[in-house]
Amino acid sequence: MVLKKLLRGVLVSMLLYGQYGLCDATPAAEPSPMNSSVLRFRLPSDPITLDWTLAHTSAETHIIMNIMEGLTEEGPDLQPRAALAEKWDISPDGKTYTFHLRKGIKWSDGKPLIAEHFRNSWLRLLDPKTKSSYADFLFDIQNAQAFHDSKITDPAAVGIKALGDTRLEVTLRRIVPYFLHLPSFWVTFPIRMDLIQKYGSAWASPKNIVTLGAYQLDTWTRGKLLALKRNPGYFANGTESAPAIERVEVLVEADDKKARELFKSGQLDFLLDATTDDFINARSAVEANHVMAAQFPYLATYYLGFNVKSGPLRDASVRRALSAAIDRESIASALQGGQVAAKGWIPPGMAGYRSEPLMKDSLYDARGNLAKAGYVEGQGFPKLDIWVQKFDGAELLADFLVKSMRGKLGIELRAHVVVPSEYQKVLASGKAALFVGHWGADFPDPANFFEVFSSESGSNRTGWSNPEYDRQLKLARGTLEMSERLAAYARAEKILLQDEAVINPLFFKHHTVLVGRRLKEIKISPLNYLFLKVLRLRN
Repeated sequence: MVLKKLLRGVLVSMLLYGQYGLCDATPAAEPSPMNSSVLRFRLPSDPITLDWTLAHTSAETHIIMNIMEGLTEEGPDLQPRAALAEKWDISPDGKTYTFHLRKGIKWSDGKPLIAEHFRNSWLRLLDPKTKSSYADFLFDIQNAQAFHDSKITDPAAVGIKALGDTRLEVTLRRIVPYFLHLPSFWVTFPIRMDLIQKYGSAWASPKNIVTLGAYQLDTWTRGKLLALKRNPGYFANGTESAPAIERVEVLVEADDKKARELFKSGQLDFLLDATTDDFINARSAVEANHVMAAQFPYLATYYLGFNVKSGPLRDASVRRALSAAIDRESIASALQGGQVAAKGWIPPGMAGYRSEPLMKDSLYDARGNLAKAGYVEGQGFPKLDIWVQKFDGAELLADFLVKSMRGKLGIELRAHVVVPSEYQKVLASGKAALFVGHWGADFPDPANFFEVFSSESGSNRTGWSNPEYDRQLKLARGTLEMSERLAAYARAEKILLQDEAVINPLFFKHHTVLVGRRLKEIKISPLNYLFLKVLRLRN
């Protein structure tokens, strides 16, 4: 899932900084002269769609999160706070939420926002005809999954009701401790069914789209430029000021080398998804007064996954041995991108993060476990394939893992660093003995991480299932008391990482952004959301 799926702050006087700080024809757009009211950045491709029910890539969400809003949004403390809903009530049994919409919110065509716009959006997301990859986000709503599976066809039976224009009532089938995070996710944003009925799939084209976020879509020339203008009617909910920047221009440039040339020549104010080489080279750039590198926390964990049905990996002691052969503290120096060694499954900044390592087997233990399994000093151990999806540093990581296994356990691995499509195909086939996985938060709650390895999870590529692990997840889901939830997740984590050694968390990484001299302030959230409304240019 998208990782999609952002903490805050940058000081431009430092080298390394970052506080948790369907397009129909439109007039061809040309970049504006650079001035204090225009901000410019680059995307490597056009958004596939601006229909937020269907969107799933960063190229889309970097735009959608700035032209739209949800009932809630993630605050700097990673807790849900009011956005389009000014407040909400929760029933005593924890299963019914009543959201009270802010008064006076209007769409860009002047029509008022009403509760029915949310109900229509959520039912459209659940409609099997929509084929949204995020429909399961709402399955905890009463009868939502049955509606999606066409077991019921009456939308009135789904627990989503508009109580007049300003109240939305949502009834859940069970307690969902993290439910208030979900309405901050883009697929839950309100929608205008009158426009969809009028324009069909073209409702999200530049000439038809109607929005209510901090910015509005101005022009879009595919393959070249997408421009946003400040929304004069933006409600600015009181927790943040209205946008300071009048116009934002997004240059579409697929070629990374050309994008860096544009940045170095001052035609871009910042460059997202900077590489390790960018990070390393930033010091000389600073000396030349060109660029600075900002790093922001990212709620994601890279891990080594084991196929528990593959040869010797069926034995948990063997999996523990292979895990113990990896010196996580050395990964950062090997990859040189500011990675942080993982001490557990949950990344820093989230509830459930461990500051002390859970996996404590020594190399002595590893060799002993391997010998007990019949592979003294690795003799007789079959050569295994390890699959790594291409990313910045993938080859270095694969080499590090191969050398670790060979040097410490006498085990040989064959590394395959492949494009995402091939990687996903191999994992789906169940033929990958070992693989480097990556999970990024869709919402900042430990449930989003631990549910990945439940018996019912479609994202669980290990072949592993454990009734006690599932039971602990059920206990955590069944209470709103955070201390009880974290205790259950701690027990589940011990099963996952230590007792069964199904995965071995390797490292946490940061988002690296190259920042130009004109930019005074930039903030990328730990969920990888770029919020343009909080950016500032120097006068």
